[in-house]
Amino acid sequence: LDGIMYNYIPSDSARDLAFQSGELDMLYGKQDQTWVERTKKVKGAVVHVMEPAEMSVMSLNITSKPLDDVRVRQAVAMAVNRDEFMDFKGRDVTRVSTSVVPQGYQGHADMSALMPKYDVEGAKKLLAEAGYPDGVTLKAIHTSLPGMLGTMEVFQAQLARAGIKLDLEVVEHATFHAQIRKDLSQVVHYSAARFPVADTNLTQILHSRSTVNTPTAVTNFSHCDAGDKEIDEARVEQDSAKQKALWKTAQEKIMQQVCAVPIYENLQIWATED
Repeated sequence: LDGIMYNYIPSDSARDLAFQSGELDMLYGKQDQTWVERTKKVKGAVVHVMEPAEMSVMSLNITSKPLDDVRVRQAVAMAVNRDEFMDFKGRDVTRVSTSVVPQGYQGHADMSALMPKYDVEGAKKLLAEAGYPDGVTLKAIHTSLPGMLGTMEVFQAQLARAGIKLDLEVVEHATFHAQIRKDLSQVVHYSAARFPVADTNLTQILHSRSTVNTPTAVTNFSHCDAGDKEIDEARVEQDSAKQKALWKTAQEKIMQQVCAVPIYENLQIWATED
């Protein structure tokens, strides 16, 4: 190739039209079932659904009441119906998360056995055991971006069935990022793809050094420190089998503490000319 030219076109419709008219040879698509179905019908278009996945996870601030009680966090996780999310997002473009590290990343370990099963009555029982028989109220600041906001609204409706009220403050996207980094939201819906190695996700999102509103902040909105020891040891471990074992243990500890609730993984969506 003589070169590659990137065109940044913010408008979804304008980007699609540019591809359909032949101005673009390759198109970054929407992570949306209807977009995939519509684009497959475009003459000469080939749709590609691929890794690395962008994971949607609900980070729970484990230092704030009532989320400082693990039973409340377990109740939140138990109120999540991932099948509903699959129907909402589309099964061609989305898959259920099985850990806090996305599938396909080096070091991913399937934590399905540690993820609470969907059980509304069980969630209510846990809240009562934690001293909240009438339910709890949680605060979340969230972006107005339609794709992410829709996910949060489904999550909000699911929690409500279990007696968990989620107060949503919807702001524009830049404000959302600024405020969640100031530790102003008890629940943070974060969606991101990273370099596909477990260390990247674990270090940036779930290591205590990355806790928001601290000098070394990255994107640890949960204040989690459950896997710190294993994350640090894995980074310098030269035996790949031992390294993967350390990453697995870190994921197990994080899941047991319910620092975050993995929801689904958005796959990368592209279209090219046939």
